[in-house]
Amino acid sequence: MKRIERVRLYPTFRQAERLRFALNVTRELYNALLQERRDAYRLRKVKISARMQYSEITALRKPMDRLDGRLAAVYRECEDAVLHRLDLAMQAFFRRIERSKTPGFPRFKPAARWKQLTFPHGNRALTFDVAQRSVRIPGIGRVRLRKGRSVPPFGRAWILERNGRWYACFECERAEVQGPVDLRRIVGVDRGIHVLAATSEGRLHDNPAHAERNRQRIAHHQRALEAITQRDSRGRPLNRHDPARKSAVLRLARAKEREANRRRQTLYTLAGKIVACTGVIAIEALNVRNMTRSAKGTLQEPGRNVAAKAGLNRRMLDASFGLLRGFIIAKAAEAGRMVVEVDAHFSSQTCAKCGACERESRRRRRFTCVRCGFSTHADVNAALEIRRRAQLALSRLPDTGAEPVAA
Repeated sequence: MKRIERVRLYPTFRQAERLRFALNVTRELYNALLQERRDAYRLRKVKISARMQYSEITALRKPMDRLDGRLAAVYRECEDAVLHRLDLAMQAFFRRIERSKTPGFPRFKPAARWKQLTFPHGNRALTFDVAQRSVRIPGIGRVRLRKGRSVPPFGRAWILERNGRWYACFECERAEVQGPVDLRRIVGVDRGIHVLAATSEGRLHDNPAHAERNRQRIAHHQRALEAITQRDSRGRPLNRHDPARKSAVLRLARAKEREANRRRQTLYTLAGKIVACTGVIAIEALNVRNMTRSAKGTLQEPGRNVAAKAGLNRRMLDASFGLLRGFIIAKAAEAGRMVVEVDAHFSSQTCAKCGACERESRRRRRFTCVRCGFSTHADVNAALEIRRRAQLALSRLPDTGAEPVAA
């Protein structure tokens, strides 16, 4: 099982300039390699392979063939990662053609879309000191980092820049805990908007609604940015390199980044609480992409209640059902728990006691069965129904208590 450990870096001014230089060189290399492949096929119908371009990079790094020394000044594995990234993009392009999908030829990368230096063998390139208070980056030097929990042995690593801040990410291998699972300790979890997560034990975890709380702050930064932006007839900004506009863009980006960090921390903590109190976690198999699809429709068949559906989509995306599911599965694998995903159809309208599926049973946040009279919180009833479906699914599997299985 792989897990990403991210730590904050604090480079000096000169180290930050070297990092930006390496980003610029690798971006130009990506664009040059893509240009070579495109022109060779368009003009001569010749396909350039990754092996051929690998040899070209080796030749350009030699002193006799070196133009300005820029390519040789960057760590070689970072350049190999650029070539591998382009090769993956080209493979995906041809794969989409074979499947009769929109091809989407790889695009040239501007500076705004190139923020990462990849080290395929990061355990050889990046080295910590004994106390893990600094990390040595080839061509950059020893960079101070924020001390947190210790980074375990890792393989691939990358350095990324986000909104003026630098981070180091390490891909670590974590062993899954194997052992028997107590199938009697099963908890159903219902994810929602008003209640972020409701368990079959009756616990309700409210949704902090980070986007709603920060809406005014984000809107303030957006208005400030729009006030100083000059646009042409096509709506493109004319003063893109204006220092005042760059500062406004950075303030807006950092405000959104803080919002995303708070959301991730909330879901991470919630997933830990859910996994710690049970042996089996039952959740719904939700298709978030279909759930948040726009209701605008077409000119021939326009949608209805478009504004209401747009607001609902914002709330669902703010709740991040998929991210919570990923955290639950990852923490369950570390703790030796089992995760079972069940069908989500009509779980909020089905009585968990008698199994009757009636739309009239649910009234807002209260569920009262019209047949048997069972009454409880609507989200708790949905969690109970999810648990019942998981118990039914587990009863059909042979030897389910032998080892934990993560969905």
